[in-house]
Amino acid sequence: MDFKEFFARQRNLDKIVRFSSMLRLKDESVAEHSYHVTFYAMMLADIEQKLENKVDVEKVFRLALMHDLEECMTGDILFDFKKSDEKLAEQIEKMGLQYLKKMLDNLPDYLSKDYEKVWAESRENEGIEGKLVQAADWLEALMYAIEENSIGNKNFDKVINGSVKNLKSLNLKSVDMVLDQLLGEKIG
Repeated sequence: MDFKEFFARQRNLDKIVRFSSMLRLKDESVAEHSYHVTFYAMMLADIEQKLENKVDVEKVFRLALMHDLEECMTGDILFDFKKSDEKLAEQIEKMGLQYLKKMLDNLPDYLSKDYEKVWAESRENEGIEGKLVQAADWLEALMYAIEENSIGNKNFDKVINGSVKNLKSLNLKSVDMVLDQLLGEKIG
């Protein structure tokens, strides 16, 4: 058990840059991304609760915080690359888990087992909690791309379009409400 080693590795998330193969005007670290995902997931969960949907908000927080933890060791692997082949995607996921386990070995067993389970659940995107975290992940990519676009970087149009398409496919009322306002259009 080595908390110092665990914390040192986890803190590397602020050094891992997202969208590393794209021309960017403002870098965003995985740590920044994870904060935004967690905040957006909380907000979407709160909206869903106001719409009288049952949501385990603690689970949403845990899934959101854990969803990219392995990237402190693997880096942010390009989305188009890792999704280009199903077997490659499975292998990347398998290697991510191996690296995560190595990192979690620095924690007491009761924590490492729980965090590994939460991380695995964050990959499944099941139940409303999983869908909300997936939505928050895509919403964060959308917001980053909109920001890049607003300061003159037109290289993120593909990210904007893909994120909107993915968000619409989730059929979540909270997401539709946010997109209606963000995009100024009715989602239907």
